[in-house]
Amino acid sequence: MLEESLKPFPQLGRRTLGPLWLICLIISAWLLSSAGDGIGHAAKPKTKYRLPDIKILSVETAPLPFVIPSETPLTLTIMVALPKTIPEDSLLDVTTMITSASKYSIRLLTSRQMLTELGEPVQGSTSDASRTLEIVQTWDGTDHTKRIVSEGRYDYQVQAKLMVMGKDGPLTRSTAWKKRGNFEVRAQPASRD
Repeated sequence: MLEESLKPFPQLGRRTLGPLWLICLIISAWLLSSAGDGIGHAAKPKTKYRLPDIKILSVETAPLPFVIPSETPLTLTIMVALPKTIPEDSLLDVTTMITSASKYSIRLLTSRQMLTELGEPVQGSTSDASRTLEIVQTWDGTDHTKRIVSEGRYDYQVQAKLMVMGKDGPLTRSTAWKKRGNFEVRAQPASRD
């Protein structure tokens, strides 16, 4: 009598316990899967991006290969497409980083000018909505310590920013995607006298 009163459900037989466990298992699996919607999904929805207003159209280097030491510096001609509407007090900042393959030699070339100082932009054939400017930067073949670099392959990375004057100095309004490339530096052959 005591044993029968300790059973939790004496009226349920073995035949009914099987389907009851199956139903409990299905309900618990359903609850666990629905709880994972907020917790288990680490992937975030893709954000929409918009193309930058300012673009670097091309970078041309001359002379190739660059011979050191030389009287003629390496010239980088950078074509930049500006947006149609530009604030009056805008700056165009073009920065070029030249690095060796080992990153031992680094050199930054910077050009920051007011757009009113650059004069009338060259009309580009890319579209009517943008204006094209040509920026020329020169490199004398020295690194950040002002020593002449060794021969080898060098990489460059060009970035253009459209900036406006703020209270505490220039603020970035738009940044172009970086343009990368490389060139070869050769040592001048020794003269036989």
